[in-house]
Amino acid sequence: MRSDSRISAGALIVAGISGFLASFILTIDKFKVLKDAGFTPSCNINASINCKSVMLSEQAEVFGFPNSLIGIATFAIMIALSVAMFLRVNFPKLFWQLLVSGTVLAVIFCHWLAFQTIFEIGALCPYCMVAWVATLLVLSVGLRELLQIRSDSVTDESEKTAIETIAKWMLPLHILWATLLVGAAFLGV
Repeated sequence: MRSDSRISAGALIVAGISGFLASFILTIDKFKVLKDAGFTPSCNINASINCKSVMLSEQAEVFGFPNSLIGIATFAIMIALSVAMFLRVNFPKLFWQLLVSGTVLAVIFCHWLAFQTIFEIGALCPYCMVAWVATLLVLSVGLRELLQIRSDSVTDESEKTAIETIAKWMLPLHILWATLLVGAAFLGV
């Protein structure tokens, strides 16, 4: 296993576990709120950091069921994918292209949700923000892997060096992006 793949697998398992746990806790709390309107989720800190306000909004069920169920499913898949990567399974280029395409849609959805929580709902959900960050990490891993596949097929050394440099900066760039997204959310509420 190349060291780059180990980094990707490590980032993917962090994203998968954190996103899965956040989605799972959010789903459990949603069920508890539906059973008992007086239930206060653990992530209700004040009027601005208030999961309950977010989970009771129509934006929390865009497709007719809790958005967190999507997170449970997709982040579980990311955990399985990271384990496969640690076991040295090599996925083809088409697999990574499909993963990146789906993750780009998920990132767009996360940004829409961030906008909704800040400007429409007026409250933040810490578990949702964990899922947003995890989604950006998944995008980073997919792009890193595609860049590595491209690098392996390039013969020109300067092009290979440029691709590898971009790949190395993918995780820090996405961590910065996630920090700006969460920071903007806190500033906006």
